[in-house]
Amino acid sequence: LILASAVGTGLAATTLNRPPDDSEIRAGYEIAVTTCVACHVVSPDQSIQPVEGRTSSSFQEIANRPNVTLDSLVRSTKGCSGATTLDPHCAPFDHISDQEWREVAAYILSLRSPL
Repeated sequence: LILASAVGTGLAATTLNRPPDDSEIRAGYEIAVTTCVACHVVSPDQSIQPVEGRTSSSFQEIANRPNVTLDSLVRSTKGCSGATTLDPHCAPFDHISDQEWREVAAYILSLRSPL
């Protein structure tokens, strides 16, 4: 009974904190290279500079910040939706859905360097 309880608890935790699947990361990458590239270096092999210059952190730099999580990335990007200027800390893209923000966040986290 204790073992069954522990296994059930482990499965619930895994479901709640599951890592993003590859399709989520791929979708986030597609959004990043068509939208986020205006302000960020979104890929380590990106050959063009962002339109706004190098004022915003690269996605790899963001991914490697301490305490960055999927939820914190989604909150930080959504919190700036609707911004009227290209503030380096805000993403003024109202047309990106909640799911798309999650996909972009999943892609960013996929760039995290191994510990």
